[in-house]
Amino acid sequence: MYVPSQTARRCATLTATALLALTATTATAAPARAPSAAAVRDVAVCTAQVDNPHFSNGAGSVIFKARMSCTTNGNVPEVNLRVWGTLGAVSGGSPGHPAQGPPVPAAASDQTQTVPTNGQQVTYYTPAPDAPKKITGSGTYVGSVTFQIVAPAPGTVGRQQGTYVYVQR
Repeated sequence: MYVPSQTARRCATLTATALLALTATTATAAPARAPSAAAVRDVAVCTAQVDNPHFSNGAGSVIFKARMSCTTNGNVPEVNLRVWGTLGAVSGGSPGHPAQGPPVPAAASDQTQTVPTNGQQVTYYTPAPDAPKKITGSGTYVGSVTFQIVAPAPGTVGRQQGTYVYVQR
């Protein structure tokens, strides 16, 4: 069966996007398509790496970072990526033995940043650096993000959760 090269490329892109969405270590938000004649080929894919919550002396709060990176197979040099972060708290735990269970939101963030599609990481913080609310208690925390490419075109929603850790002040 003959498959035109443009069709083959489209299938390979969609397959790669689907496979990225299934990886256990990162989450994916895709696709964002640039408004162009070659829009079928201009797909951006973003992934999240959620770091463990920790107490930051600089922020004066328990925080976590989400390191976001995006790639493209076409002419999309950058995307605007919106990330909603939630720092969840779980009752109990001790050093080396974090509690498990459904977290209760302790802090949240909602940030949109421009992310290059060359794989460079852009860091999102929860709580945001300018947030007035500070989380100062020792306990079990977990970070999670929901993210979406919002420009040049809306993409699908991705989600990623980090590891439950006991943070000692």
